[in-house]
Amino acid sequence: MNDFKVPLFMSHKERLYAFIALFLIFMLNLSFEYYKYKKIASSKYFTTVAEVLNQYKKKNYYVLKLKSEDGFTFYTTSKEDLKDLRGRRVEVLLIKTRFKKNFFDFLKGFYTVSYIKGVLPDTSIKNRVSKVISLQHENSLSKELYNALFLAEPISKELREKLSFLGLSHLVAISGFHLGLIAAVIFFIFYLFYKPLHQRFFPYRNRVFDAMVVVSLVTLSYLIFLGEVPSLIRAYVMMVFGFFLFFRNIEILSFETLLWAVLVILALFPNLFFSVGFWLSVSGVFYIYLFLHYFKGLNKWLIFILLNFWVFFAMIPVVHYFFSNFSYMQFFSPFISMIFTFFYPLFVVLHIVGFGGALDQYLLKFFSMDFAKFHFETPFWFLLFYILISILSIYKKRIFYLFIFVNISFFIYQIAKLQTV
Repeated sequence: MNDFKVPLFMSHKERLYAFIALFLIFMLNLSFEYYKYKKIASSKYFTTVAEVLNQYKKKNYYVLKLKSEDGFTFYTTSKEDLKDLRGRRVEVLLIKTRFKKNFFDFLKGFYTVSYIKGVLPDTSIKNRVSKVISLQHENSLSKELYNALFLAEPISKELREKLSFLGLSHLVAISGFHLGLIAAVIFFIFYLFYKPLHQRFFPYRNRVFDAMVVVSLVTLSYLIFLGEVPSLIRAYVMMVFGFFLFFRNIEILSFETLLWAVLVILALFPNLFFSVGFWLSVSGVFYIYLFLHYFKGLNKWLIFILLNFWVFFAMIPVVHYFFSNFSYMQFFSPFISMIFTFFYPLFVVLHIVGFGGALDQYLLKFFSMDFAKFHFETPFWFLLFYILISILSIYKKRIFYLFIFVNISFFIYQIAKLQTV
């Protein structure tokens, strides 16, 4: 078998042409975003229909995060005694005198005072599926958990903090990890049934290619069904890009490939530049690449085990710049991640056959555990240093070992000065 892989680009000229093309796409999409911004900013009254992505109470008012059908995300507040509107579509009035945000605020997701004119009928397929999932559970925690796991529904502040302290937020927030598991299951099932048909009727076709086309179409349908989830967008583009490279024998496990995949995503979706979830997702993939860059020759099962621990520890300085929650329970996160790899398809099957609540009692016991909670944060200067040494680790193994030393030292230092919340 020929292991020779063709590089993504053969010359700097090809890279330049690719960059110019992406830059033009980026400017085109950015111009469209600016058009949407001006449309709001120049209107005395602007009415839009939006989906309530999240809702939580703060003091004596509610904070709502909404995704407009006109293509922007915004936050607002209400002192009314609102029912739970998460996942519902509402008609909202934005008033020009209250809209004093610049274009970058618009891209990031802005806050504005607005008036909810009404709640629209609950007719979406996604909400119907959500109700089917919820009916299989008797407690609110399980309902929230599985709706987040399958439908990327927002979760309560209490559950979000619990998951953060447990180090399990990455398992509940749908990402490339989940998309990879779904793609693997679809590939296996389709390949299993397609193989005898392929051998009998069209042996001239590449059945792996056909299977990957089916995987791409099914996962794309799932992506459209869920809506704009930044980590899933990154994962899907990476997956399709990977398929393209694979069938052209172009090197996939390459940091340059990762860089260009990120540039493609940002060119298509400029607002993702301001998404923390997107950059955490990219960071996770980078550290997976960094591990495989030096240890891809290990046994596959050993890679599977070590990779979970590697990503957990490598991501700690990055994650704790944005989120300070920590507990000693997080040390179990790599083990739970490995177990979750096998249980996630089981969770899907149980909900399809109507027995989604079969494991609820064990989940409730797990989440009812009491444990010490701490906070620690990564200083900005250290984050910059950590990113720099991470990138330099690509080129020199000695710097890679230094990176490991810095990571361990940082973690030990933070553990030594922990203070209970």
